[in-house]
Amino acid sequence: MVSTSHGQRRTRHGHHSGGHHRTSRSNHSGGIRSTSSSAHSAHPGGHHRHNHGGRSRSSSSHLKSIHHPHARSAYPQGSRSHRHHHEHYNRYKYTDDDFESIISPCVKYSLFFFNFIFWLVGTCMIGLGAWSFSEEISEYGYTRFLRVDSVVHLVLHVSLAMIIIGGITFLMSFAGCLGALRENICLLKLYSFMLLFLFIGEVVLSTVAFVCPNAFLQYFKDGLSKDLIMKYRDDPNLQNIIDGMQTSLKCCGVSDKGYKDWSQNIYFNCSTSNPSPERCSVPYSCCRNPRDLDSGIINVMCGNSIQNISSVVEVNKFIYTRGCIEAFTEIFEKNMNLAACLCLCCALIQLFAMFLARSLQGQIYSQRARWM
Repeated sequence: MVSTSHGQRRTRHGHHSGGHHRTSRSNHSGGIRSTSSSAHSAHPGGHHRHNHGGRSRSSSSHLKSIHHPHARSAYPQGSRSHRHHHEHYNRYKYTDDDFESIISPCVKYSLFFFNFIFWLVGTCMIGLGAWSFSEEISEYGYTRFLRVDSVVHLVLHVSLAMIIIGGITFLMSFAGCLGALRENICLLKLYSFMLLFLFIGEVVLSTVAFVCPNAFLQYFKDGLSKDLIMKYRDDPNLQNIIDGMQTSLKCCGVSDKGYKDWSQNIYFNCSTSNPSPERCSVPYSCCRNPRDLDSGIINVMCGNSIQNISSVVEVNKFIYTRGCIEAFTEIFEKNMNLAACLCLCCALIQLFAMFLARSLQGQIYSQRARWM
């Protein structure tokens, strides 16, 4: 008790006299003593500051200066340590806006779900094409379906065409989905480049068809009239497509020759060396009334020996005589406005996807620049 009162008298004596020395008391947490002295001009009046929680005065003032730009530095003004302290503060000074993402969730997830739909479509196309191709291989073998001589043959091979188109759709949509979800610049650039390449190809093809319509149609007439007709019995999928096209468009054959195109097929030609029971015939899908009136069953031999009839007027009573390209051109001309709207919608959808991808790339670059 004596020593305590004597210490209190010493403290009061130092306080009233304005002495230069400070006496620190024991720390509340562990009794650690620290003695610090400073200039009288820094704290006029010699007021006492006590350390609580075991933290020294110099370290606490240093932390205050880091966390607050207007706090008094622990280093002399203009010294090297003082400059280093302010550089350290400016380097790690962040505001609340720096931690807010400027990447729009609307842009990000719109691009993701848009490509997710096409990803599902591409996956279904690959699955159906692979299943159809495996069925054809098991029935006819490999050599019959791997003889692809040109792009037209590849397009006419339905199962392979579905696999290739589905694969391209899958890759494009996968790059768009993953690039948007993970905010990956490389995948977004790949997606944008593929969309741009596809869009340019469509524009070039449309321009050629618009500038040179006759040459464009003639190319398809010459190419398809030969390949479609000759491969009619070789590919069951292609056969179903041709039958559906002739039934819906009410046509027979491909080119301007009409039903006479079927003389190019080895099963339907009229040569004397042809042992087929379908010699000089046409497929049932060319017939005006292919179903039997009594039973309602399709009569696959309704076009039997039609090519032996010399009069086109007489032939026209039983089958359709015009080619399918002519029928398609007629329907296209009648629905020109609808076709233009569909083409414009496809172009706008692709441009919208490219806009979303480029916008997301710009936002990612801006976000990275704020963190640098």
